[in-house]
Amino acid sequence: MNTGHWYGWSTVLAGGYTSANSFYQSPSNWPQHSWSVYMKTAHPFSNGMFTFGFYYEKSNATHSLTIPVTPIAGYSVNGYGKPGQLLSQQTSGFYYVPSSDLWYKNDIVDSYILYSQQIFDLGGGWTLKNTPWYRHAYRLHQAYFNYGASSYNPEAAEHYAPTNNSFGDRLGANLHSHYNDVDLGGWLSYQQYNTNEELWNPLLGTSQSNPYVYNNVELNTLFSNLYVQDTIKLMNNHLRITPGVALASFYTSMSDLVNPDTKSIYLTATPGAKTNFTRFEPSLGINYKFLKNFSFYANYSETYQNETDLAYGAYLQKIAINPADIPITRAVDYEAGLRYHNNTTNIGINYYHDYLTNLLNGVSGSITQFNASGYNLGNAIYQGVNVYAKWRPMWQLYVYGSANIQHSYYTKDYNNSGVSFNGVRLSGIPHYSFNLSVSYKFRTRYGILEPVLTDQYSGGQSLYNNVTGGPTNQTINAYNIVNLSASYKTFVFNHIIPGAKETDFSVGVYNLLNRKYESDIYLSTGGYNPQEQPSLFAYAGAPLQVFGGVTVKF
Repeated sequence: MNTGHWYGWSTVLAGGYTSANSFYQSPSNWPQHSWSVYMKTAHPFSNGMFTFGFYYEKSNATHSLTIPVTPIAGYSVNGYGKPGQLLSQQTSGFYYVPSSDLWYKNDIVDSYILYSQQIFDLGGGWTLKNTPWYRHAYRLHQAYFNYGASSYNPEAAEHYAPTNNSFGDRLGANLHSHYNDVDLGGWLSYQQYNTNEELWNPLLGTSQSNPYVYNNVELNTLFSNLYVQDTIKLMNNHLRITPGVALASFYTSMSDLVNPDTKSIYLTATPGAKTNFTRFEPSLGINYKFLKNFSFYANYSETYQNETDLAYGAYLQKIAINPADIPITRAVDYEAGLRYHNNTTNIGINYYHDYLTNLLNGVSGSITQFNASGYNLGNAIYQGVNVYAKWRPMWQLYVYGSANIQHSYYTKDYNNSGVSFNGVRLSGIPHYSFNLSVSYKFRTRYGILEPVLTDQYSGGQSLYNNVTGGPTNQTINAYNIVNLSASYKTFVFNHIIPGAKETDFSVGVYNLLNRKYESDIYLSTGGYNPQEQPSLFAYAGAPLQVFGGVTVKF
């Protein structure tokens, strides 16, 4: 809803709700639902604008476990080591997952954001903008890993309920002139993250109130950033050079909120760790229009980020952390490309090369333990070539295509046994991918019909081995997904529905060819039997699905 102008104010209010069961074939429905509401109001004044906004969301979803791709002795649809049909994509069915009585995870996310923005026209081409904000978030994981946990896994059940409170402010000024575009300012952000967790197994005599182990950690982080950037326009605006520099600071502290009376079952042993980093972040961008429709661009930037809670000892099992050993992650990014652009066509090709230093990787412990046993710091390179094209030769026809070739690998990485993964590709990143979309608009007597055909191809990607704690050179199969959708906009119902200005009908057929593919796959023992050899476990991707909708605009 939009109020329009009312006593100088203009307000928008929106919201939505969705509910669904999973497409998996199972004795359980795996329900999920979510809703959100959004409000923003604005009021202009003589030399600027004041806005205030609010956003709230809540979602609740239950998840199933991954299942073996091929049958493994002992894995049945009724539990590990129990009689019944073998559990795998090949035997029990590609989309089959066991009952939630054997394994489930329930995720609840609840958060809201309050924010405001004040914009002032200072004159002489200068604009001042200030944006304060506050966010509260709550998350609850409840899980029961009982597929085969009765005899060996003391951490079969989980109650994990972190909260996050953060607030900050960003103040910036910019100058737009004939020869220069200047941006300068800074921002400050504070975050308090508290996480508490209990792990138990009712079949072994423990419970949430009397857990096998528990954890309660608080992290406090203060971010600050001062920046200045200047776009210098030369050669009649055909050449743009944009140097920039920022001073970034990161203060992080972690504290264990352990109960002295139950210290023997507390998960971590870190007395606390604090770090304080300050780094300069330079950047440089160049854009040169050397022909009427052709331009060349190149960018360089250096950025930093403090490590995550794992580096400070959160969730680690009896491993003390030396704050002097905690580094900061550094990213050095390069990009260069060519663009061609006119009224009907937009084509581009670019090469990117990102080098990450001190990239944190968690190291899994024994399969009978729920949490990580440590972490390693690796270095990695993300690099590739991306090509895209947009073409609209006439009002009715639109064609879009993109392709990406990527080779990303570790220059340094190892697991907790000292096995090196240097030179091995990063897992979960397609080596090749492309996207092609074609749409055409048809005028009819009562409206406009627009069908859209898309083709999405994802090339092979390297697998991660959860047991060895590192990537592999083993590659999963590529897959190709075709979607067909259509929309119809009409004004024919305007005189039937009071106040209606437009009615839109839509229908979409996703995975039109009903391809079978894995949305996620990795090597693991599955968490069922620690004596099993690593095997492929996967989530099946969605089969053919049909969605329809009607939208009425008033």
